[in-house]
Amino acid sequence: MRTYQPERALLFRESRKENRQELADMLGQIALERAARLPPSIPLVPLEAQVQESIRKTRQDVQRAKDLQSAHILRWLQS
Repeated sequence: MRTYQPERALLFRESRKENRQELADMLGQIALERAARLPPSIPLVPLEAQVQESIRKTRQDVQRAKDLQSAHILRWLQS
């Protein structure tokens, strides 16, 4: 049995390499299939545009709050 040890070790190493390669190929294929099923990515918006949009929304929120508060005050004054 000792005379076959180096050959068995070599066969074992080669089969492990093949198994690893097959596994890597399968995982790569799975990743490609999953990526194909994902929805298209959202186009990247420059940071400056994001900040401007955030400022615009904040201003709208503040204006809405002011309008609501003014309406409450007017109702109170009228009563």
